[in-house]
Order: sequence, then C-alpha cells, then structure tokens
Amino acid sequence: MSSLNHSQRSRFIDDLVYLVLESSDHWWPGDLVRLAQVSSAWLGPVRRRLFAFPILHSFRASTRLARTLSDNPSLLPLVKGVELQPMPVDGRHVHSQDISSLNMILGLDGLQHITLGGLLSIRAERFLHRVTDAHSVLNLHIDGSLMADSISLADCPSLDWDESISFQFCNLKTLHLNDIEITISHPSIPYQLSLSELQFDHVTFIRGYVTQLLQETSSIRRLCMKSAQTSEVDEQIRCVLDSCAVEILEVEVDVEGPFEHPIFNNPSPFLRSLRLSGIHADTDTLTSIGTHCQNLENLAISGRMSVVIPSEWASFIANANLSHLRSLELPWVTQLHP
Repeated sequence: MSSLNHSQRSRFIDDLVYLVLESSDHWWPGDLVRLAQVSSAWLGPVRRRLFAFPILHSFRASTRLARTLSDNPSLLPLVKGVELQPMPVDGRHVHSQDISSLNMILGLDGLQHITLGGLLSIRAERFLHRVTDAHSVLNLHIDGSLMADSISLADCPSLDWDESISFQFCNLKTLHLNDIEITISHPSIPYQLSLSELQFDHVTFIRGYVTQLLQETSSIRRLCMKSAQTSEVDEQIRCVLDSCAVEILEVEVDVEGPFEHPIFNNPSPFLRSLRLSGIHADTDTLTSIGTHCQNLENLAISGRMSVVIPSEWASFIANANLSHLRSLELPWVTQLHP
C-alpha cells in the first residue's frame, strides 16, 4: 500500500484550535509560541491566550513586554490583566529605566486584573497611582509574600490606602492583600465602593480599620481573614460585621486560640456561610453563632482546638434556631482536658 500523499492526508480543522487551547489551563508560554508557528489559524487564538494576562517576575521581562506592545499596537486590546512581581537582582532595585516600562504597562487601557508583588509591593501605593485606567480594574491583588522575609525595614511590603485610591479604583470588585503592612487613612468625605470580596492574608494593620476603607459600603459578598492569631483580626471582623452586611465570612488563624473580642455583637441576618479554622471553639462559640447568625446555610468549624463533644454538637443542632442550615462541617478531633 502506497503512503498517502500530502493532498490525501486529513487536514486539521481550524475550528478545533479553540477547543485544543481551552482543554488545558496550564499551557507553557513556549508551547504556545510553537503552536502559533503551526499555521495562521493558530496565531490569533494563541496571541489572545499569551497576552491576556502576562505574568512578569523581572524588570527585564517587563521591558520586553513594553517594547513588544509598543512595536505591535494591535496587541494592546488583548491585554486584560497583568501580574508584575519583579525581584531585586544583585542588589538592584527599581531604577529610572525600569519606570518607563512599568508606566507603559500600568498605563494600558482596559486592564481588569492587576497583581503587584515583589519590589512593587514596597509602598505599593506608588505604583497604584500609575494605573491610568483604574476605573476598568475589577480585581486588585497586592502580594508581599516574595519580600516578606526581608530584613530591611525599607524593603517591607506595605500599602498606604487613602481616599484617593478608593476614588481611583471606584469599580473594584475584589481586593486581595497578603503579607503586607497596611495603613488606612480616615477619609475626609464619605463614599461607597462596589466591592464584592475582601481577602486579607497575614496583613498587619499599622493604623486604621477595614471599615474606614469600606466607608459607607452597605454590603460585601465575602470577607476572608487569615492571620497568625485571632487577636490580629477579631476586632477588625467585628467592626465590619457591625457596619456592613456580609454574606460569607471565612476566618483562619495559624496559632489556635479563642477570640479575644467577640466577633458577633449584633445579629448578622445576611450571613449565609461561616467558616472558622484554627480558633478555640467551645459551647459559648456555638451559642454566639446560634444567637447572631440565624440565617446560616453553611457552617464549618475546623482545627484541633475544639472542645465541643458530640452530645454538645447534637444539642446545638437540635436547639439552635438555624432553620436554614444546609451543611455542617465538624472538626475531626476534639480536644479534651485530662
């Protein structure tokens, strides 16, 4: 049997390009570049995939992206978000030649998702003010994890949040801060944000309260707080719950212990889901939840510091006025005193 000639071979169906690309979320950039060279049918979809959310971990990469976009204006509308996490190389920090490429990238129109980390998490407000089309930004993440072990105070990840940033990012839906120090200035005039989700992971509050950031925002869908111990977040959580309707509350602490301040002072009728991890849970904890969170649909308590025994859980379920409760996740172990 003779081999098939070129005209007899099955041709690849161009419409399958999108299906192939969407079959995985873990394409390596090098693989995508090689696919773009297969045929013109691959070039457009691959470009959209490559430039939708560039992830840059060096100033060199930032400079190359800025140059590529400047030389190819047709690529500009493809960029919907960016992750900038440059790290110092041989002691080199942010220099003037780096600023021009950062200005070009942060000045792009239509950016919806921005992550700033590495050296850009140091006094991060400096770089937030360089975002020219901030009204388009829906998701903002300041990630200080790469600089969290810095010995120098000058290199400490930090953010000074004031009303100018609130007005600048007025359409923000999600704010995620991790491994940074934050100072929240009290605004001079009231405002409302359109925030849906707030997540603070190991954030040190130097001054101010989350409520000052939220101001007159009446509700948020999700509030997530992760910290080393409860004393760092319990008062912040209580203030938010007292001033704002929260639908989902998630609290996770590394050093297990009780809340120094009760987080539920008043009824939280809008709270639908509550997840507590690492806190000292006892019958007083359950009583507070049953009293203040009567519209809960999902309750999860995990960690090794629960002292609630099975009969007390049964009593809580039977007697608490939680008629909407649909799921209950209990700790795997109960800590009993000897």
